[in-house]
Amino acid sequence: MFGQKKPVNPLSFIAQECHLTGKLIFSGDVLIAGHISGDIQAQGNVTIEASGTVAGDILCRELMIAGQMSGEARCKKITLHAQGVFEGDAYCEHIEILDGGQFLGYRHRDPLLATLANTDTNIANNA
Repeated sequence: MFGQKKPVNPLSFIAQECHLTGKLIFSGDVLIAGHISGDIQAQGNVTIEASGTVAGDILCRELMIAGQMSGEARCKKITLHAQGVFEGDAYCEHIEILDGGQFLGYRHRDPLLATLANTDTNIANNA
């Protein structure tokens, strides 16, 4: 009844008025409402809200885009929401594009194990 709780991924939030530049490394999930110019590595999921923009590469478990992203994405799954725009190369096992979402680029089918191993290794090496 009172077993151990599962650890929750920490959540990092980039607010709407934030503008960040550089290489960003996160140990959990990331919610982006602001603007990022640079690369993102996250052990968890990355969500780009409608007001968010990312110009750079993203390495994560799952990527959800309601805003705009240009660059390279490496993850298990990409979900492109109705107003979302992705421009670049996507390396993923699964992709879901909802009605109105725009995918401008090329999708490469990348094995999950290679992507997740790269995510964990790269984050560990950069920590």
